[in-house]
Amino acid sequence: MTMADETTSLGLDDSLLESAARCLDTNSLRALSELQLDEAARGRLEVLAQKANEGHLTPEEAREYERFIDLSDIISTLRLKAERQVGDLAHAQ
Repeated sequence: MTMADETTSLGLDDSLLESAARCLDTNSLRALSELQLDEAARGRLEVLAQKANEGHLTPEEAREYERFIDLSDIISTLRLKAERQVGDLAHAQ
C-alpha cells in the first residue's frame, strides 16, 4: 500500500467512523465503553503480546495480533468520536 493509498483509506475510515458515531446515544456509548474480552480471548491476547515482545510471533499470529490491535483502534476511535458528538449535543441544549 502506498502512502497515498493509506491517506485515502484513513480518510474513508474516519468518515465512516464519524457517521457511525452520530448513530450512538448516551446509552450506546456507555455500552461501547464497557466492551470487554472474555477470559479465553484475554488469555490469547496475553500470549500474543508476550510472543510479540519476544519477537517470536509466527506470521499467522502476527496477523491475528495486528487484527486485534486494528479492531481496538477502531473501537477506541469510534468511542472518542461518539463521546465528542454526545458532548456537543449536550452543550447545544
